Amino acid sequence: MPEADTRLGSGAGAWSGDLRESKEAWLFADSLIRHEFRAQPGDLWMIGVDGDSMEPLLSSGDRILIGVSRMVPVPPGIFVIWDGVGLVAKRIEHVPHSEPPRVVLKSLNPEYDSHECSAEEVRVVGRGVWVSRRM
Repeated sequence: MPEADTRLGSGAGAWSGDLRESKEAWLFADSLIRHEFRAQPGDLWMIGVDGDSMEPLLSSGDRILIGVSRMVPVPPGIFVIWDGVGLVAKRIEHVPHSEPPRVVLKSLNPEYDSHECSAEEVRVVGRGVWVSRRM
């Protein structure tokens, strides 16, 4: 799996919607990819975590594997999104019976507030499927 270089193209409005490969790559067994992650190899990217908004689940320095073909927040889960400044991980929950559809973007760290917005406003990059952490 390629690792995305999240430093490239950073800055407000600069992201084109495409992930750019860093020089790093990750190897996973094909059976793990297809059965545990329920994905195709070309649909997975590794993303580095920077910041504490998703602690204790995700910490700065962790790596999360995202499925870029899984972008609908049903069921709720951890997603990487473009927030206008950079790529960030958030828990996204669909607001039932909302018209037009709305979602809640949640940080797991209680120091950060949740944010409700139109589903159309959210630029989802992919759904989190796996995390790696240094001990």
